[in-house]
Amino acid sequence: MRPVAIFTAASRRPYKAGVSSESRMSGTPRPRRLSRRRGCAAAGVLALVSAAAAAAAPPAVVPWLDQRPVRAAASPRPAPLCRAGDLRARLFLQGATGSLVGGVDLLNAGSLPCALVGWPEVALTGAAAAATGWQVKRIARAPTAPDALADPPGSLRALAPGKSATLSLFWSNWCGPGSEPAGSSGTPPDGITLILASRTRLTVPVTQAPRCDAQQYPSRISVGPFTPTTRRLPQSSRLPLHVAIVGERPVKVKPGVRAFRVRRGELLRYEVAVTNVGRRAFRFAPTSCPVYIESLTPAPAHVYVLNCRPVGAIAPHARVLFAMQITVPATARLGTGSLTWELAPRTYEAPFAPAALWVVP
Repeated sequence: MRPVAIFTAASRRPYKAGVSSESRMSGTPRPRRLSRRRGCAAAGVLALVSAAAAAAAPPAVVPWLDQRPVRAAASPRPAPLCRAGDLRARLFLQGATGSLVGGVDLLNAGSLPCALVGWPEVALTGAAAAATGWQVKRIARAPTAPDALADPPGSLRALAPGKSATLSLFWSNWCGPGSEPAGSSGTPPDGITLILASRTRLTVPVTQAPRCDAQQYPSRISVGPFTPTTRRLPQSSRLPLHVAIVGERPVKVKPGVRAFRVRRGELLRYEVAVTNVGRRAFRFAPTSCPVYIESLTPAPAHVYVLNCRPVGAIAPHARVLFAMQITVPATARLGTGSLTWELAPRTYEAPFAPAALWVVP
C-alpha cells in the first residue's frame, strides 16, 4: 500500500500509513500487513476525506450563473397610504452652479407595505421661510441616470419594508434675511416639510441654501415624483475585496492604450478575479449571494447574481476567478469602448473594475 502522509490528532506530526512502528525504529521499512476489512475501511476513510476536500475547494473558475435578482412586482395590489411615522427620511443636496440639486431619500422603516406615489406637497419652514418669497413647481421626472437596481415605478403602490424611494429636488435663488444680490444666500429655512397623501407631515432639517441670484424673484423648488431607488448601505458595509477583469491578452490599439478585441454581436466571455485584501478569511453571506452590474458603454447595464455558492472561505491575499459573459450589441460603436463590472453596488465604495475594449465589425 502506497504511504500517504496524514496527521494524528495528538502530535500533528506526519504519519505514514502502511509502515509499522518497528520498521520506523529499526530504519528498515517493512510493509505492514493489513486485514482485508481494515484495508477496505482505510480506503473508505481516505475516499471520504478526498471527497470532502474536493467539495470544499472551489473550482478553478467558478461557472457563470444565469440568474437575475428578484425585483418587486410592477403592478402590486395597492397598500394603505404611507404615513410619516412609517418612513425614515434623509435630505441630500449638492451645489450646481449656485443652485442645489438632490432630493429626499425615504425608507419604509415600518413592518407593512405602504403606498408612496405621485408628488407630496412641499413647504419651507421657519422664520426665514416666512420672511422670504418662494414657490414650488412640479416636474415630470428629474433628469437623472437610470438605476439598474431599482424596482419598477409601479412598485411604489406597495413599497415593501426595507425598500426606499427618492423625491428629487432642484432648488435655486434663495435670498433669505441678510442675503446679498448675486452673492450670499442669507439665513436658510429651518427645514423642508413633505405633506404626504395621508395628510401626515415629515420635516427634514436644512443647513444650506442656494445662492441668491435675484432678490426681486422668489426662490424656486422644482420637485419630481417619488421614484424607486436602491438603499445605500453605510460605511461599515465596505467589502474587503478587490476585483479585476481578466481574459485574453489585450492588444495594442494605439500608443499607451491596450484593449480587449471584440466583435459586434459576439458573446464576450471573460473572467473577474476577486481578491481578499483583508486580514481575515472572507465568506459571502450564507443566505444570499451578492449581485453585480456589468455594462458595455453606452448600452444599458445588466444585473446578475454572483455564483458564490461553490466558494467557501477566501483566505487573505487569495483570489477566486468567476466566469462572466455579456453580448456585444450588434450596433456597438466601432473603435474603443469600455466594459465595467461592479460587485455588490449597494455597499460602501463597492468593488469596481473597468476594462478597455476594441470593437471591430
